[in-house]
Amino acid sequence: MDISLSPDNERFLQSQITAGIYNTLSDAVNANLSIIISTERVIPQDVLKRFKDDVQKGLDDVEAGRLSDGLAFMDELIEEDRTNAS
Repeated sequence: MDISLSPDNERFLQSQITAGIYNTLSDAVNANLSIIISTERVIPQDVLKRFKDDVQKGLDDVEAGRLSDGLAFMDELIEEDRTNAS
């Protein structure tokens, strides 16, 4: 089987070989594919897609300037909790 790798992926795999983690490109590809397959067994694809979609939505909000001050938000929640507890 012949495959084409992006330059970034090729550099990554080559760095693993150079570091002595793997002996050959085939070893590096097989090991990394095994990690991907194991991850997909643990995290179903629909869950992973929803997570990626949520992350992208957050990035889109940041880019559009829809931001909140996280510390101020947490302070408001704590104060609201104190008020409700009284």
